[in-house]
Amino acid sequence: MKHVLLFSLFCICMLSVKSQLANVENSIMSPDHLSFVDSNNEGTDKRSQPDPGYEKMLAIVFKSQEFCRAELKDFEFNARFRIVSATVYFSGTNFKNVETGFITSSSLKPIRTMMQRCAPGSMVIFDNVKVIGPDELLRSIPGTSYMLH
Repeated sequence: MKHVLLFSLFCICMLSVKSQLANVENSIMSPDHLSFVDSNNEGTDKRSQPDPGYEKMLAIVFKSQEFCRAELKDFEFNARFRIVSATVYFSGTNFKNVETGFITSSSLKPIRTMMQRCAPGSMVIFDNVKVIGPDELLRSIPGTSYMLH
């Protein structure tokens, strides 16, 4: 009897997790899905409160980032989403025109030179962000914008 109850409890939990993962794309439609990880890899969030259309971030904080990550806002389970690729646009202060960079993982090394040119007044846009979730499905999630101050 104990095994039947444990199995049914396990099934209920798995169905709950599966339904949460099925709705994951709806959960990450908010601009709070892309965050940065401290260089010591503790995973603290360095963003301030979002404004309509973009988020504000100190330029010095942005320039010190080495990694970014995709995370679900208000998600009950510890589900990891691995960044596969993203297009990053830089404009504003220290950029004559819009400059484009690409990342192919959570590492920001490929765009490091452009990040170092960022100053207060620069706008950084992450677009065409692709992630792989715990279910191994490739998803395209909405990008986010940062106005550096």
